[in-house]
Amino acid sequence: MIIDVQPGDIKDERARRKAWLDAISPVFHGSIDDAVTVPPTVLMKNYNLQRCLFGVLRAPRQRIRRTPGQISTQAVDHLLVRIYLSGTANVNVGTDSQAVRPGDFTVFDLSQVMVSDTGEIASINLLMPRRSLDRRLGDLSPLHGRVFRQTLNPFTQLMADHLRSLAQCVEAADEWQRDSLSVATVALCSAMLTPEAGDTPYSPDTVLGIAIRQFIDADLTAYDLDADKLTARFGISRTNLYALFEPDGGVATYIRNRRLARAMRILAGVEGGPRQRIATVGYACGFETEKGFSRAFRRRYGINPSEVDTSYSMQAHFEHGATLMSWMKDL
Repeated sequence: MIIDVQPGDIKDERARRKAWLDAISPVFHGSIDDAVTVPPTVLMKNYNLQRCLFGVLRAPRQRIRRTPGQISTQAVDHLLVRIYLSGTANVNVGTDSQAVRPGDFTVFDLSQVMVSDTGEIASINLLMPRRSLDRRLGDLSPLHGRVFRQTLNPFTQLMADHLRSLAQCVEAADEWQRDSLSVATVALCSAMLTPEAGDTPYSPDTVLGIAIRQFIDADLTAYDLDADKLTARFGISRTNLYALFEPDGGVATYIRNRRLARAMRILAGVEGGPRQRIATVGYACGFETEKGFSRAFRRRYGINPSEVDTSYSMQAHFEHGATLMSWMKDL
């Protein structure tokens, strides 16, 4: 899945400026000085790789902020790792200010405030939920606003090379290839962010958690998809299974939310095909009764399944922000 935002195609400069600010609004509150012209070269492409969002960016001179209002309203707990290909920036976190040059990485914790003044930059971005990274990294919040060179060590250089290569091949990759690339990308990011004195970044729990989530997504139609099935399938205790899904509100909540998310896509016509009966959709998503499905759907989304139509599907540029935020929360 791709969000391809091309404000540069808009001829009117004022409209182009607004389109750009709208495009970045799911992550940052942006402002552009009146004297600054937003060039037609601006670009944003985001790829949903399921475990992470991968993006390429060409931005105008601007100020971006992560505000307390965004943080409290969105309630996302993600890290944004960015490598700057060209241009410069200045990152301010609290009283600390750091200059950014081409070839530098920055790390932003989206649960914390920040301000960055940038020139015209080109960058590659990687956004992922905190829980997807290796647990032995510990508290990642001190990394917020950190700037470091791609040549800092072999891991940062490897990550820089990987992101550049991924930008060249991600659009041509099929679904299976993107899935494999996302696993490798998140693992490399864990390796890069591991303190030099720390242990190996390999984490069996992280790999197991990824495998279980893959299995759940492939088995959503099964009525017997529950904790017992997962413990038997993966040879894991209920205690360890619950620990893996604690950040998601528990394994049962995770399964139910994945089922409801698929139901929403079907009802909104995102997955194609003719309009289906509510009961049929519920059964296809693993609910045993139409009443139980409708009740769970209403609790999750605040509307009845019968009220969903194509107006809830992805809407080109206008709903870019809602779609990107939905992707972030669904990782």
